[in-house]
Amino acid sequence: MVKRKVIWIKNAEIQMFSIMDYYFERNKSSIYSLKLYSEISLKLKNLDISIALPQKTTLENIYFFTHNHISVFFSFENNIVIVKLIWDERRNPKDLSEKLNDIL
Repeated sequence: MVKRKVIWIKNAEIQMFSIMDYYFERNKSSIYSLKLYSEISLKLKNLDISIALPQKTTLENIYFFTHNHISVFFSFENNIVIVKLIWDERRNPKDLSEKLNDIL
């Protein structure tokens, strides 16, 4: 499996840390938050576009995968994965379309 360089845009990074903070407050422990971040980071580094893991969106060059209830939207440039948006699937789906339009 090819390991790729992963770059997080600032908003995606903020969204990820917001989700991690939520679980830290809810669980009163950082264990789950760190595990979630590690699992998502590992999937991003080891993405294989020849398998069905990343799914194509209707937006050009934007893909996503879902880990538990967290969707990760990203694009590829050369051998670099650029994380554009992190989305908790339990949020209002109407807000997602606005966020996706913002990343273009």
